[in-house]
Amino acid sequence: MPPANVKNAMLNNPARLIEQAEALMGTTITIKAIKTEKISTVAVSDALELGLSEFRRIVKLYTRFRDDSELADLNRRSGTWVDISAEFLMLISKMLQLSKETKGAFDPTIIDFLEIYGYDKNYDFSKLENPKLDQLVNKIATTRASWQDIEFDQTNLRVKLVKNQRLDLGGIGKGYALDCAVKHLQNVGNFLIDAGGDLFAQGHNLENKPWLVDLKHKDGVIGQIEMSAPGEALACSGTWARKVKQFHHLINPVSGESDAKFETVFVLAKDGITADTWGTALAVGGKEVIDALPRGVNFLAIDPDGKVTGTEDFRERLA
Repeated sequence: MPPANVKNAMLNNPARLIEQAEALMGTTITIKAIKTEKISTVAVSDALELGLSEFRRIVKLYTRFRDDSELADLNRRSGTWVDISAEFLMLISKMLQLSKETKGAFDPTIIDFLEIYGYDKNYDFSKLENPKLDQLVNKIATTRASWQDIEFDQTNLRVKLVKNQRLDLGGIGKGYALDCAVKHLQNVGNFLIDAGGDLFAQGHNLENKPWLVDLKHKDGVIGQIEMSAPGEALACSGTWARKVKQFHHLINPVSGESDAKFETVFVLAKDGITADTWGTALAVGGKEVIDALPRGVNFLAIDPDGKVTGTEDFRERLA
């Protein structure tokens, strides 16, 4: 029970926390917002529902685990020109741009590697026991097409993948859904979206202070960080997050191996897509891609030996 003075302050304060959550994208999406005198409870609840609806929409359209998604349709028709939506074309264009900026550390075409390890819609990780697994991975690595070979026609809204090449939006989808959800919450003002490793915070919490977020590494918390009141995204990538035996989802696009240079990476950026993709790129590419980090993007990374690397701005904000 809170102390009497705190309890009385809460009773006298018209602000209160409203929260909604839903299981989506392999995690729980939680949106918290502060209801103030300037906005009604109904308006806040509606905004939260619209925010969650964006995560549902992105899953339906762009997951590789649904046969009826726009992504699955494109992948089935690799080798031919395929008409796609303007939104999907924008996402593909953005992914290819980020692949170039990250020197290929972020690669949206690694679905063939993911599935050979068992990270498919059936989550068949018995494939990890295949004695010829290394040979199969090496064969894919030496024969697969490059993301640089993807063709797209922005004027006519169409894309052409190389024959047997497929795309996966796993490294960008959650960040994009986060950005879409944020648009519905701008009128609320003070909110926090937690998408299980990807977050966006704006304004202040119930105590009228910046949102304070835990920084998780393996089984513990290594610190906290105050999120910027004007609004910013935080993404976390970790080899421990989805690890099954020797496999984790952070794949070296060249070798096909689960070979991340950092065990955990935290990235702060102004939007979810940037934070999400650079979290993956830094984890996979390590120090080789740090010099390509865009201005205004900050990070903190922990290597397998426990050594911490990061930008000064990120370090200074640790609590």
